[in-house]
Amino acid sequence: MKSDDSSSQAKAEEDGPLDKSQCVFCRRQVKTRGHHVVPKCKGGTGTVPTCQTCEDFIHKTWSHNQLRDEANSVEKILADSRFQKFLAWLNKQQQTAFFRSDRNRGRTRHPYR
Repeated sequence: MKSDDSSSQAKAEEDGPLDKSQCVFCRRQVKTRGHHVVPKCKGGTGTVPTCQTCEDFIHKTWSHNQLRDEANSVEKILADSRFQKFLAWLNKQQQTAFFRSDRNRGRTRHPYR
């Protein structure tokens, strides 16, 4: 029995399961998942394959509002000097290395206190 590939692919993009393919940001062949360039909570619908390392850096660097208003495409994120510096560092690391960063470490948790 044939399965409906288009509906399963749409479901996979929605859930963001890990898949070994090329990250659109660092171009490494690592496990990726569907990442909303414009956050879903801010109206974003499209996803791109992104590795966890790049996704963590993106969310550490830009807030959801900044991703919606300023860094709202792959090209704009890649052109940013902070991301270029990150890519230069990442390209010196082993291909199989996996890095996690604390998201939004510079922002306070309680801005009204």
